[in-house]
Amino acid sequence: LFALILFQSQEAALWTLGITLANQLLYVQSRIGMLDTFMFGFLIWAMVAYFATWLPPQKRWKTSTLLRSSGALLGFAVACKWFAVIAWAACVFLFIGLRLSKITRSPWQDKSLSPENLVAKTSWIEFTFSLILIPTCCYFSTFLPYLFVQNGMTHPLLEILEMQSKMYDLQLRVVSSHPYMSDWTAWPLMLRTIWYAFEPELGDPSTIRGVILLGNPLIMWLGLLALIPCLIDAFRRKNFQALIIPFFYGAFYFCWSIIPRKIAFYYYYYPSGMILSFALAYVFFQWKAPFSKLLHQGRWYFLGFAWFIFFYFFPILAGLPISNSNWQHWMWFRGWI
Repeated sequence: LFALILFQSQEAALWTLGITLANQLLYVQSRIGMLDTFMFGFLIWAMVAYFATWLPPQKRWKTSTLLRSSGALLGFAVACKWFAVIAWAACVFLFIGLRLSKITRSPWQDKSLSPENLVAKTSWIEFTFSLILIPTCCYFSTFLPYLFVQNGMTHPLLEILEMQSKMYDLQLRVVSSHPYMSDWTAWPLMLRTIWYAFEPELGDPSTIRGVILLGNPLIMWLGLLALIPCLIDAFRRKNFQALIIPFFYGAFYFCWSIIPRKIAFYYYYYPSGMILSFALAYVFFQWKAPFSKLLHQGRWYFLGFAWFIFFYFFPILAGLPISNSNWQHWMWFRGWI
């Protein structure tokens, strides 16, 4: 749905779906109960609702409903994991920036996707209610069960507010080292990944089962290169479609350069890795390059090759039984071990 909104093409949306499913990050994360998985589920739906307000023409009540829905989903995403604050702040920043700069009356025009509908039909009061008050209420609503716990506390509402400070303090206290910890600069090139499981088969020590979080190399590496045409078109053609992709990739990724957490892991890159699907789709479907015809002809071959790589890595993604002497066959770099 997000791709359909961005590209206004059913074919491009289906291609984006196919390339996203071939991204091993999604497959592995969808099979493990981690906060990041549920957070990104709420997050992508929030972005769908938010950017659906950019589709003209649209009635005021529909714009308002979509914006409020986006706010609620952002609040629940933050309740899953605080990282979602980055997406929340990005959406708020986009609205305020567009409203104050009057960018919708500049050359930044796109017939298929424009923020003019949102900015023109949303007052500051509606904006505050939809993107400030609703997300905040939805976030704190997840603490309501605490009020019904018989803990003898006399001021539970105040304690919920105090919890936020304690939670932040606990995040800063996580300083112990871990063999799979990594630096944010290593994530785009997959210099250090993480094994979620690696155990010998019960009753057969010559066989092991392992699950590694490892992005599809074709998507992860060429997706980085695909961000460049997006940036070029964003400013050369004044195209919002091209701008949104690197904007959110940059917000999701570069925030880790300032987040004061002492220990980090490759799975923090999960939201950024998902955005690369849209960058690739833009290059294959929207980029106006001298060789764009060749790209259009080769996009389905690219998708097929991505799936070939997915099935190549599948045994160490799904925990299938593997010979103890052969598992390093998939370890292209030392940082993957």
